[in-house]
Formats: sequence, structure tokens, C-alpha cells
Amino acid sequence: MLPIPAIDIQNGKCVRLKKGDLSSAKIYFEKPIDAASFLVEEGSENIHLVDLDGAKSGSSENLKEILEIKKKYPHINLQLGGGIRDLQTLELIFEKGIDNIILGSLAIKDRSTFEQACKSFPNKIILGVDAFNGFLASEAWTESSKISASSLINSYKNLPVKAIIYTDIDKDGMLNGPNFIETAEVAKKSSFPVIASGGVRDINDLLKLSEIPNVIGAICGVSIYEKKLDLKEALQKFK
Repeated sequence: MLPIPAIDIQNGKCVRLKKGDLSSAKIYFEKPIDAASFLVEEGSENIHLVDLDGAKSGSSENLKEILEIKKKYPHINLQLGGGIRDLQTLELIFEKGIDNIILGSLAIKDRSTFEQACKSFPNKIILGVDAFNGFLASEAWTESSKISASSLINSYKNLPVKAIIYTDIDKDGMLNGPNFIETAEVAKKSSFPVIASGGVRDINDLLKLSEIPNVIGAICGVSIYEKKLDLKEALQKFK
């Protein structure tokens, strides 16, 4: 179980949202690089990055701030999602040194390009599975679908995907605990390792997630910034 701290970027600032509502943003750091410095000082060697503006517009909007983090901390593993919709952008971001790219909307809307991305960059692509009431959402969670999480995962089971990030949108940013039942169901059906996302409150939630087979990590955001979860302690616990 790996606690993975998150930096969500909106208008060049480090923010957190509630249930993905872009109007609910609370600013925690004026500069994402300062958020990264805090997380690195706590001992993290991995950071989950989301370009919120890019997720909405469909193109990278905060790449400058993201690459600033990579330049200062080249040894930190960065996984990035938000606004990456074509192979050209994908290649550019990998060339800039980003370690893993999260693709969600592309996996739902453009199967051919998603498959090509996975084959071109084996074990570098993370499948973003963002669900509300069991059905997938895309485009910064503003569009819903009739596709279930399990059917999407199963349809890509033969691709060299590194992992799945399963997010329960209804839990995201709410500090009321992850959706353990759905996460366990996804992990059971997935041929890929699963990273849980949404609702993590404290180390007890991480301990409970660690008991679910095939769950290898958890995204933690508000819990860290609101000091509900001691990141340093969590990293030591699951070392």
C-alpha cells in the first residue's frame, strides 16, 4: 500500500475540489511547486498531479507549473492526468520527463488512440476510472455515461496498462471515507493493480484499503492538507 499525495492544479494554484465541482475549489498553495516541496519534505517519492483546467478544456493548461516540479525534483515519480487527448501531447509530456500519464476520457471516447498509447508506452499509462454510482464520467467529470467501471476495465485487460486509479466521484474531497465496497469489487475484477481514490480521511482508511487484495495504493489530498493524515507517518507505516 502506497500513500500517494495529490496536487490538483487550477489557474496555476494548488487546490482541492469537492466531488469534482470546479466551482468548489479551495486554494492550499498559491504555487504548485510549494505544495510539491512540502510533500517531498514529508518524505514522498511519488506525486499524483491533475491539470483541472486541462481536464475541462481537453488540452494541457498548467504544464509550466507541472514541469517546474519535475525540474526541481527529477527523482520524484510524477503521474499526470487531465487534458491529454492525443498521442502528440502524450509524447511531448513523456519527452519532458513525466513518468506516468493517466488517461480517462480518452479511454472512454477514443478506444483506438488509447490502445495505441498503451502499446507505444507499455506500463507507462494508468487507466483513470472515475465513477458515479458505478457508471463512468469524463471531461472533468462533467459528462456521464452508461458504461460501467468493470466493463471498461475488462475491455482493456490485454493491454500493457501499469495500473488503474479508481475514483468514486461522490467521495472525492469529502473526507468521509473511501467507497470500500466498490473499490474491492473493482480490484477483484481487475487484471491490473488498483490505486484507490476519493474520500481518504486518515491512516485508518489506508489500513482498511491495504487489506483489499490487489489494491496497491491510495490517492490522498484533502486529508493531508487539512492535517487529518500525517503523510510522513503514513509513508513510514507502509514502507
